[in-house]
Amino acid sequence: MNKRLLITIGLIVALLAMAFALNKYFSSQEEAPPQSEKKAEKYFVKAVPVKYSPQQVSVIASGRVISRRSVDLISQVQGRIMGGGVTLRKGISFKEGDTLVKIFKKDMEYSLRSMKSNYLNILASSLPDIKIDYPDAFQRWQQFFNGIDIKKPFPPLPSIGNNQLKVFLSSRNLLGNYYSILSQEEVLKKYTIRAPFDGTFTEVLLEKGAVANPGSRIAKMIRTDVLEVEVPVPASEASFVGVGDHVALTSKGTDLRYTGTVSRKAAFVDQGTQSQSVFVSIKNEKGTRLYQGQYLVATMKGRIIDRAMVLPRNAVFDGRNAYVVKNGKLHEASLVVHKLYDKTLLFSGLDEGTMIVTEPLINAKEGTPVEIL
Repeated sequence: MNKRLLITIGLIVALLAMAFALNKYFSSQEEAPPQSEKKAEKYFVKAVPVKYSPQQVSVIASGRVISRRSVDLISQVQGRIMGGGVTLRKGISFKEGDTLVKIFKKDMEYSLRSMKSNYLNILASSLPDIKIDYPDAFQRWQQFFNGIDIKKPFPPLPSIGNNQLKVFLSSRNLLGNYYSILSQEEVLKKYTIRAPFDGTFTEVLLEKGAVANPGSRIAKMIRTDVLEVEVPVPASEASFVGVGDHVALTSKGTDLRYTGTVSRKAAFVDQGTQSQSVFVSIKNEKGTRLYQGQYLVATMKGRIIDRAMVLPRNAVFDGRNAYVVKNGKLHEASLVVHKLYDKTLLFSGLDEGTMIVTEPLINAKEGTPVEIL
């Protein structure tokens, strides 16, 4: 390498070093551009002042229609089932007082008439002694004798009023036989079973022609003129409902409307569902078309909360907290929640006049500047 080339390279390096040094010097003399301050983000929120007023609590739940009474039709005597005024078939309806079942009773009637004839025989042979020994009582017993018809129920027993006469009647067994006959007359009534209410058969086990024995289950029937709706209510809300409260009922998928009354509340809580059964009584009048097993939605007007306010449910977070606005900033506040509905709730616990936010907020936190819309 010749000397001239080395000098050229040295000059180039020197110039580059001088340019770098000058650039660094001038850069250090420039002022840094001012940094713009980051403005705090401000929310626009919907808020209203807290104002309390009496609030009617409504408890809404669904339940199943059940009969007020469900009865097993059981025979108390033995005999063949005869045709009554109502056909023994599942689904057949009847009215109170209708003859449901007749059981063959001719042999029982003849046996009872025989007992009455024997009683008349004993009484007839006793009347002359009563006339002689107890003349004051003869007229009463003579009328009693004349009033007996072996095909009809026995007339009332005459008053005795004399201990000696009582001994005489007992010695002839007139008192014991009299009450035996009355007992058999009561048994004879059991051969005819009448409807104790308006209802329908839900199950029939013995039909016409079958032989019933004492204790035989003939059918099962339910009352249809007075029904109930068993409504399971969460235990936390059952306290709002009281016996006698009016209830509005609707049938899902129809425009049918019914009214009822709370007749009773269960005095226990179901362990599995943590609910308490409320029973609503409904009269099944003409045109109501209510049936056992049907599901209804019950709206129960419960007690009144003296001081409460309605708030959208989505404005509350963590179960009982909401935002309030103080001095243009958000602050968390704890509410006293009385009742939850699908979209709203009833609360208290804040001072009246406090501005409470009525909508859900995203990315909001304590102290965020806000402006009320």
